[in-house]
Amino acid sequence: MVELALAFTDKDGSYAEHAAVVLTSVFHNTSSQVNVHILHDESLTRENMLRIKQLVTHHNHTVKFYSVVLDRDLAETVEGAQSVNSWTWGSMYRLLLPSLLDVSKVIYLDCDVLVNLDIQELWDVDLNGCYLAAARDLGAAGLADVLLPLGFNPDTYFNSGVIVFELDNIRQNSEWYVKMQDFLRQHPSTSLPDQDVLNHLYGDNYLQLDGNFNIFIINIPDLDFNHRIVHFAGGAKWWEPVSPGFTLYQEYLNQTPWRLPKSYFAGLLDPMEDNQLLPLEHVGSHHGGHPPRRRHSIERSRMKRMKRSWRLKKSRRLTKLKVLQKSGRRLGLARRHKTLRSYSLRRMHRTASVQPRNRLSPERGGWNSSPARAALPRRRRRVVVPRRGRVARTPWKTVHSRANHRY
Repeated sequence: MVELALAFTDKDGSYAEHAAVVLTSVFHNTSSQVNVHILHDESLTRENMLRIKQLVTHHNHTVKFYSVVLDRDLAETVEGAQSVNSWTWGSMYRLLLPSLLDVSKVIYLDCDVLVNLDIQELWDVDLNGCYLAAARDLGAAGLADVLLPLGFNPDTYFNSGVIVFELDNIRQNSEWYVKMQDFLRQHPSTSLPDQDVLNHLYGDNYLQLDGNFNIFIINIPDLDFNHRIVHFAGGAKWWEPVSPGFTLYQEYLNQTPWRLPKSYFAGLLDPMEDNQLLPLEHVGSHHGGHPPRRRHSIERSRMKRMKRSWRLKKSRRLTKLKVLQKSGRRLGLARRHKTLRSYSLRRMHRTASVQPRNRLSPERGGWNSSPARAALPRRRRRVVVPRRGRVARTPWKTVHSRANHRY
């Protein structure tokens, strides 16, 4: 089985389409089984992910998706490279293949290449213990003044658009991740951060591929595409109408879910399995050779339910507390009014005069003119209620009379 990897960001939705065209060109010319690895970020939509899976499944191959999240330290280092935004962050994902994939060997392709041969031929290349196999960059000869200060030899400088990685050999060198960060910190002005890092790490131990495995269309305008991997780098991409590969690009595009009706792929596959859409843990702390752990779908579902339950319980507690506080205030106010009203009724039924110092003065609003209604005092004032023993009795009615009293 051929292991094939592509990496990209898809902010405007176009690079998922380009990746699909590259895969179509591979499937059209390859008879071997291919296992595709897609490295992407959160910009890749689920719809485009489903389209890619439909395309791969239609050709009887398999695909896995890896949502890459850079470690904070690595993200800050990559962000310091001045040209990284010109080439997108997706170009840096190929550097992390040793820690992302759990395979021993993989072919990496850019999204601007046309594969017009059986990819099995490239897979069968024997690396003889080298870290990787790549074709020499023919444009490096004119960039000697740029490459020499970085410590590169223009005669051996290779291009990173088509690479065969021997991942097991790279993992044996446990310092590859640290050296990658050190180079980006020391040379933030590098114009090709991903390609320069690869040459810095593996340039002294790589196998030089035949030029037909990665040939630049910019150097040979009238190039014959037959039995070659054509790289549309630098000049017009093959999806642009002015490119000599535009016709072939449209031909392959017409065989993808971007052009074919949905009914063409109807019933081909069920909705995507969760284990193919799992996001990876932060990349950076796993550079010792072990791939980062992917969280199982059941565990992710359990954690979501726990968080949802916790938020619901918290909301209920807050609501209950507010209701209790509100009802408590109402209850306290009602008790206060009930006490005052009871005291006022007792005062109305007392016929005996109370000492002047204990009486509420009318000018302070102590009593209403109506004897059947007690008004609340305007200002709080301490009222001393006389003891029962001092209440005078009258022949008419006594406040503290017994049940068998007489009139």
